[in-house]
Amino acid sequence: MSWLFPLYLAGAAAIIAPILMHLRRRPPQDRVEFSSLLFLDAQTPVPVSKRKLENWLLLLLRCLALILLALMFSRPFLQGDDTAAESPHSATLILVDRSASMRRADLWKRAVTEAEKLVKEARITDRVAIAAFDRELTPLWTFEEDRSTPADRLTALQTRLAALSPSWSGTHLDHALIAAVPSFDSTTTGLQKRIHLISDLQEGTRLDALRSIAWPAGLALSVHRIDPPSNDNLSVTLAARDTDEGMESAVRLRLSNTRDSALRDFTLAWQDAPKSQAITAQLPPGASRILSAPPNATNATVLTLTGDAHDFDNRVFIAPPQPREVRIHFLGKEATRDEAASPLYYLARALQPTTTLAPVLTVDEKLPAQPADVLFITGSAAPAGLRDYVERGGFLVTVPEDATLLKELTGLDLTVTADTGGDYRMLAEVKTEHPLLHPFADPKLRDFTKLRFWKHRVIRDAGTPARTSGLETLATFDNGHPAILSARIGKGTLIVLASGWHPADSQLALSTKFVPLLYGWLAAAGFSHDPAATLFVGDTLPLDAAQAHTVTDPENKTHALKPGETFTAAQIGLHKVQTGAQTRTIAVNLTPEEGRVLPLEPPKLAEHGLQLSSAAETTAATPADQQRLTATDTEQRQRSWWWILTALLAVLLLETALAGRSRQVMAPA
Repeated sequence: MSWLFPLYLAGAAAIIAPILMHLRRRPPQDRVEFSSLLFLDAQTPVPVSKRKLENWLLLLLRCLALILLALMFSRPFLQGDDTAAESPHSATLILVDRSASMRRADLWKRAVTEAEKLVKEARITDRVAIAAFDRELTPLWTFEEDRSTPADRLTALQTRLAALSPSWSGTHLDHALIAAVPSFDSTTTGLQKRIHLISDLQEGTRLDALRSIAWPAGLALSVHRIDPPSNDNLSVTLAARDTDEGMESAVRLRLSNTRDSALRDFTLAWQDAPKSQAITAQLPPGASRILSAPPNATNATVLTLTGDAHDFDNRVFIAPPQPREVRIHFLGKEATRDEAASPLYYLARALQPTTTLAPVLTVDEKLPAQPADVLFITGSAAPAGLRDYVERGGFLVTVPEDATLLKELTGLDLTVTADTGGDYRMLAEVKTEHPLLHPFADPKLRDFTKLRFWKHRVIRDAGTPARTSGLETLATFDNGHPAILSARIGKGTLIVLASGWHPADSQLALSTKFVPLLYGWLAAAGFSHDPAATLFVGDTLPLDAAQAHTVTDPENKTHALKPGETFTAAQIGLHKVQTGAQTRTIAVNLTPEEGRVLPLEPPKLAEHGLQLSSAAETTAATPADQQRLTATDTEQRQRSWWWILTALLAVLLLETALAGRSRQVMAPA
């Protein structure tokens, strides 16, 4: 038995009053006139010390009434371990930020300490869940686990947080909060729900997705912001990289300094580079600046910024140039490579290595033993195995002299004849939106008015001369005849040119359109000239879904991937991807927003529809106050005072009836 207001029990001492009243015998006060007292015996009054209780039942009823009254005001209730476990008061989810910005100073250690404090302060009647978040939410202790073994929650928190450390991911607070809402499952129905957010709450955190949801009305958010000793911070991120230049001048960096920072001096250098090749300068507080990388004489892959105490955002990883080999085969004679009038002459000079592609041009009058990635044919000969090459996924560009090759590849009854119009042709219509002509989607490259085609072929379907059945027309001459045709043959691609690119046929090889056209075809064949996208932690590595890969992360751990499997980068650094005999390096860097470390004020979250309650409001109660709140909740559910009041009223009625009867008996006749 427990008491909500035990001091009222002292009121039970009032039972001494009826006992004293019963012990006191007052002599009769009424005077009765008698004619003579001669015949009455004189009696000595009984001493007070020798008086006895005469009406025991009435005395007990009066004492019981006073005891019941004291019990009612003390508000008794019953509570044991079983009762407490069956009567939870609130459901609390503790969210711990483990994003990259929590690597500063001792923020992570303090966040873990704060989480342990909240768990210790939680009542056994509460439901508690724990989760960590960065880019996504990771549950550590669920409400279901807490319902089964609430006494183990602190041990589980300490064990599971000890196995974690701050990650390299950005802070996606919006995704974490949205994912946290469904955590309050059926076991928390009817309870007071609250989320305790433990975070540095830096400016770079993501909040936009919160605008797309309606925050639950009964769910409060308490913010426990962990602030570092100082917010002075310099950060560096990759601003741009020009793949057409050397590695030294291609890299451009964005440097930033926090507002109200006490820091100004910084040094930027390649890792392990001599001091003479470093850039030393000043950056005012709150400023940002674009700098070109210093000279890279050692071919290093890491740029390092020094000048502040927090190095989590002071490195930029740059993958070395890795031109991808493209096997291109020209079906013809090698001797024509240096003949200025031949198509091979211009093709060999247009296909120059870049920082992303390394074309390897081979020439022979037969197909190579190892299938080429792209095949060029300018004659009518159809070598053995050509159709099989295309059907298996080959990429063929041809300038046919007659219909022999086209008939064999397409199976159509086509005719190829020379245009005898006697005048040059120009391009009238070009489908620049087609993937095979993708480079010309740029308005700067769409002007074809200066191209002249001296010699071209008329390609028709013999059965229906008005159209070219089975072939898609990508460009037409000003006389309506097809200039560029394409077709899908099995898994491969066929491109048919009605005119060659060398000067005998046209001005194409001497124009600014030839190189973009060639590299556009290489891109369509799967060899893009575009520079690799800048990757950040949490991005998926660009992998060919049709092949198996082996990924080695910056910690030298290998991950074998089957065809179709993806790999998400979880660390900054250089990732090596091995595909067959080819190995390439991919750089993954920190999200730029993570370097914006100035803290947000908690009311900023309220602008996104969150229901905030201060951390002080939820943590100010002492353990004694929390115990009293639990006792109050239990007593209000049991309502024992109601039954005591009922018993009190019954006792008072019985006492009144008994007292009235006793008075009638004692009254004189």
